Amino acid sequence: MTDGSPQRPGALQERARSRDPFRWIIENPGTTDLIGFGSGAFLVLLFSFGTGSYGWWTLFSVPMIAAGALCRVRPLPGVLAIGALAVLHVLVNIPVVLGDVMTFYAMFCAIAYGGRLVHGLSVAAGLLGVFVQASFWSLDALRSEYGGPIEALVSFLGLMLIGTITIVAVWALANLQRARVRQYALTRDRAEQAVREREQRTALAVADERARIAREMHDVVAHSLSVIIAQADGGRFVAAQKPEKAAEVLTTIGETGRAALADMRSLLGVLRQEDETSFGPQPGPEMLPELADRVRTAGLSVELEIDGALEDLPQPLGVSLFRLVQESLTNVLKHAGPGAAAEVRILRDAHQLTVEVIDDGQGTDPASDGQGHGLTGMQERMSLFGGRLQAGPLPSRGYRVRATVPLPATLEALPRPAAAPQPVPPATTSQPAPARPGEPR
Repeated sequence: MTDGSPQRPGALQERARSRDPFRWIIENPGTTDLIGFGSGAFLVLLFSFGTGSYGWWTLFSVPMIAAGALCRVRPLPGVLAIGALAVLHVLVNIPVVLGDVMTFYAMFCAIAYGGRLVHGLSVAAGLLGVFVQASFWSLDALRSEYGGPIEALVSFLGLMLIGTITIVAVWALANLQRARVRQYALTRDRAEQAVREREQRTALAVADERARIAREMHDVVAHSLSVIIAQADGGRFVAAQKPEKAAEVLTTIGETGRAALADMRSLLGVLRQEDETSFGPQPGPEMLPELADRVRTAGLSVELEIDGALEDLPQPLGVSLFRLVQESLTNVLKHAGPGAAAEVRILRDAHQLTVEVIDDGQGTDPASDGQGHGLTGMQERMSLFGGRLQAGPLPSRGYRVRATVPLPATLEALPRPAAAPQPVPPATTSQPAPARPGEPR
């Protein structure tokens, strides 16, 4: 009975594997052989004593059968033990015992599972065993009253031929098994490598998604709170001097807070993996005028100039464009000082998109510790599209953020919608000099 809690796929696989006896037998060869050959040796011993037929053959057969438990996991000790016993019983004038069948199994395991040294020793031991058996029976034929030199030679050559053919057959089967073992090991290694690569790709994807969500949350929270704080600070003065204007300030604070809440809910929906949930459209270039109006209500003079159609930009690039302008204006609100003004210029030509945000404030904020993540997030957004970001204080006064993004050839070939430029009368500012790297804002 389960508790209803979800279980990991790995845990379920381990449980299924533990319940599969055949898989357990394959994955535990040492234990399997110990049980199998140990039981076989015990049964042979029990049979010989039960029937009263025990003798020298029992003394050699039982340990030879028991040594079979070593052949797969420890081929060299198994081959040496079985080979030594096979030669020893011939030397004591016992030509054949039941345990001799283990010599072929020992040779098979040595070739299939052992190294090159064990492989060579097993073949040499097999040929030696054939030679010993052929020599024994040829001498026996020579000593027999019914035999002679011809019979001895025929016995020797016949046994050598049969034994060599048997060894070659065992060698071929063992090499086939060796190839299968190697193929299985290679397949297992590839499967494990594929699992590791998949886990690495998943980890990289998770890290990338976390970084993207962190950038989005930074843009939403920093911009919205900057507007709300600016409105709240100005609201105290408005409420004291012009009470009738206080409602407008509160309306702006409410709208900004609701917009930030909608964005936060959208991001939290992504974190909850609610793919079908959408709490509102993603911001894009079409919302830039609304962004400029919202910043103006916070007390910052903003001029927006758009040259070129932005409607056909890819959705990710459109979102990054909006976030770039939003973060830049947020930095102006936070760091430019009182009485500052900003100008946003967006130029779209046949090959690239250029975004420039300039303010006439105090440049870098002397009170800032330089540990902000705004410029880092903007740089990451532009690098995703192969773009470049330049940001730094101007020589005399003010700060400039300039980004250029190359447009893909497929996008350049698309017919652009007929749309006139949407300039708002630009401010009369002098052409800024190239920006120098400055302190993060």
